[in-house]
Amino acid sequence: MLKRPSIPNAMLKLDVAARDHGLLVRDPKSSALMMVKDGQRCWVHVPPDAKCKPLPLLIVLHGAGKNTYWNLEQQAASLSELASHHKIIVVYPEARGSTWDYISSKKSSRADFDFIQIALGNLLQAYSVDRIGVMGLSDGGSMALSLAAANPAVFQAAISVSAGFCVEPPRVSAAAAAPKLFMIHGSHDRMFPLERVGLPLRNRLVDLGYDVEHHIAHGQGHVPEGWRSEFLPAWLAMGPRRS
Repeated sequence: MLKRPSIPNAMLKLDVAARDHGLLVRDPKSSALMMVKDGQRCWVHVPPDAKCKPLPLLIVLHGAGKNTYWNLEQQAASLSELASHHKIIVVYPEARGSTWDYISSKKSSRADFDFIQIALGNLLQAYSVDRIGVMGLSDGGSMALSLAAANPAVFQAAISVSAGFCVEPPRVSAAAAAPKLFMIHGSHDRMFPLERVGLPLRNRLVDLGYDVEHHIAHGQGHVPEGWRSEFLPAWLAMGPRRS
């Protein structure tokens, strides 16, 4: 596994009651809604029948190298089809810097968490949501695992693609709910090699008691083909989260 940031587990906690009213607007360049706060953006794709019934909500987290390896506007636009096809609300926030601050900062920082927290709080007020999942690629995959493990009351599941670590996951208790963890890693990942990073991370989470479904993308590298849809049917088949 990769060396994990030395951030206390408590710093990863999200308060879904946090809100900042009036931030959701229509993106003039696409059909998405957008939340902008101090220059930081979050795109939101909502299927047409979102007001008719409770829907799943999925947060998608990008990898490192924002607007170098990933064109965020193109990535955000491509998520519209995902939302419409699976009838889910898809939320695509951006990191303030090139990657998420809890990874890049030398000092403990959670400004990106606060931004996601406000976006989530606003959406839970605006729409009826029956479950929340978080999906991420690379650094976003590490963040997805870390957020889900630290917030089991918020996230029903995490979908992690090519993750390098999970920050201080607590041991699963029989008395408390824990998120389902879906993980995929390319067999030929040169950035986070499967044998040195992917498999030890999976084994650690299984040893801590998490329900982990792990796939190896044979012949694939750091960004496996079809990674966005790999586990979505399995997550949605779990049904709404029981309170």
